[in-house]
Amino acid sequence: MPGLEVRGITVSYKKRVALKEVSFSASAGEIIGFIGADGAGKSSLMHAIAGVGRFSGEIIYGEQVYHSPKEAERLKKDIGLMPQGIGLVLYETLTVMEHLEFFASIRDLKCDDAFFSYRKKLLEMAGLSAFTDREAGKLSGGMMQKLSLICTLLHRPGLLILDEPTTGVDPLSRKELWEILDSIRKREGTIILVSTAYMQEAAKMDRVFLFDGGEIIAGGKTETLIRSVREYTYEEISCKENRRCFSFDKRSYSLDPLDVPHAEPTLEALFFVNALKKGQRLPKMEMEARKSGRPIPKVVMEAKALTKRFGSFVANAHIDMQLQSGEIVGLLGANGAGKTTFIKMLLGLYGMDGGELYLLGKPIRSGEDRRELKAQIGYVSQHFALYKDMTVRENLLYFARMHKIETAVALERIEKYAAALGYSTYMDTLPGDLPLGINQRFSITAALLHEPVILFLDEPTSGVDTIARAQFWQILQQLKKRWGITILITTHYMSEAEYCDRVVLLKEGKKVADAPVRELYDRHPHAESFEEIFMEYYQ
Repeated sequence: MPGLEVRGITVSYKKRVALKEVSFSASAGEIIGFIGADGAGKSSLMHAIAGVGRFSGEIIYGEQVYHSPKEAERLKKDIGLMPQGIGLVLYETLTVMEHLEFFASIRDLKCDDAFFSYRKKLLEMAGLSAFTDREAGKLSGGMMQKLSLICTLLHRPGLLILDEPTTGVDPLSRKELWEILDSIRKREGTIILVSTAYMQEAAKMDRVFLFDGGEIIAGGKTETLIRSVREYTYEEISCKENRRCFSFDKRSYSLDPLDVPHAEPTLEALFFVNALKKGQRLPKMEMEARKSGRPIPKVVMEAKALTKRFGSFVANAHIDMQLQSGEIVGLLGANGAGKTTFIKMLLGLYGMDGGELYLLGKPIRSGEDRRELKAQIGYVSQHFALYKDMTVRENLLYFARMHKIETAVALERIEKYAAALGYSTYMDTLPGDLPLGINQRFSITAALLHEPVILFLDEPTSGVDTIARAQFWQILQQLKKRWGITILITTHYMSEAEYCDRVVLLKEGKKVADAPVRELYDRHPHAESFEEIFMEYYQ
């Protein structure tokens, strides 16, 4: 089987250099992982190797050498590319089987007995054999990604390039995707290049490369990379004003020796240590007390037997949940478990087909009740909507007017939050020019301007780099401590469940767990991570 060699690849978009002088090689049957945040250069490298993006440098696959998309055209029959985005290559109204027939047609594949046998095997591996007549638009996110993957595998590529195939996908579907990849590489000898934002997936790769700012900052086997930062990783202490130190997730990272024992690092440590070595300042986020001073009762919101149906399908079945002031609650579940539907009922975006909902002790029944409900809630969606032709300051003033906040009050709050959350220098910047982590803090500000009593966050850290995620959780802890508000967050990063006070787990529209994180570990004594706890509920 042919190998792959990448030499000095650089990718630029106009005057911006997205990727700088990247080189590596891969052998048949090897899985190579690219880990880093959005904008780190992973996609640019993958598009160059797939022959769909311009680059400078040289790529050799087997005995074929190419320096441009045009020269790579003769290799397209041997390459499979699955671009980033759930269901991006799918058509909503085509069924699972129609997709496989369509991809076979555009690849001009010979539909003989061997092909039908391979197609059947792919469907079985993906767990889609029973869903061949279902339209893609009616599949869960995990099922969409598995369908996208087997469509990409249909022509048996020797080089498989997968751009974040598991982002936005629950742990169960991620596990199933990885089982397919492991089987394919062993049976077919396929070279697999896969990018991911999930550090835990590194253990499934033969080698990993960590990307930051368009460069590879480290590469090799996971164990070797972790060993390289062990000397900088300590048990958590307060770093105070030490700029060569940063604390997060029960660990402190420092270039200078600390008077505490060392702690076992994870791959995330490489990003913290790299930032410290570059002299980057990692400020601690500080939120002031809320201005309104309104007392918040212990029970902020309560759902009793909340139910939602779509025709004969029950999306949520008799769910009870109580949200208390000053707590962070993680709402977890597989794709299609009912998380989004439940949150939309809490937000007042969906009506209830059964049960009761109370906010600050008041039942929510009428349209007026729902308007009052929305005024008490801050919401950050996964795809936060911004006006691209307005600056950060102008966007925030617009959101303030929507909440009928006086301009003088709004300006004072905007400046205060910008300083506290560290994006003052971006106030006159257009959204399209913002780093993802800054955009995230900006969206939090928009949700906090009217000083809500509950904050809903829908996968807010998806695609955000390691350091920005750490700072984001510092912000949430500050809001919990200084404001005493309730925070309900959905996430597919199981490690983030550890930062929550309590976790609610949904399965097939029903609540199957509701307990503090420590209590869940006590119930599952053999689990070494929260992802293992999650999987025990789904296996």
